[in-house]
Amino acid sequence: MKKQSVVLILATLLSGCSTQLGPLDSPITVFDIKAQTFTYNGLNGKQTTLWEKARRHIIVTYGQSQPILRVENKASGTLLGKGLVRWKLSSALESRYCYSEYDIRFMARDHKARLQLTLLPGVPTQSECDDWGLPSQYGYDQILDKFELISDNLDSVLRSVK
Repeated sequence: MKKQSVVLILATLLSGCSTQLGPLDSPITVFDIKAQTFTYNGLNGKQTTLWEKARRHIIVTYGQSQPILRVENKASGTLLGKGLVRWKLSSALESRYCYSEYDIRFMARDHKARLQLTLLPGVPTQSECDDWGLPSQYGYDQILDKFELISDNLDSVLRSVK
């Protein structure tokens, strides 16, 4: 009898632990979202050239499958659009993948440019996570890593001689 009680208490404790979300698996809040701004200085090229490189890069990177750019203003050197990013819900092996949208703001000037990426709350239609309007902290960390990669790739394109 005593052994059964100990097993029952232990099982209850363990099941309680398994249903609790860890700090990385809990959803972030809108206050956790920070615009990620990347500045590129010392570029070789005038505003129009940098704008064209960025536009071509964004179109090639995202493909024609989604209307990524909503505003293209060559005269002011600006591009505005939306992107879609994939993130894993939790660190568990069997975790599912979700999607979130983000704003893209690009501005070019002679010899410099700036890119700003900001995660948007909400669930896009492509996402399998209908109940997750914002990612987990684990997912948000992945998104920030992808934003860094996007910036690094754009920086390479803007600095290219072509």
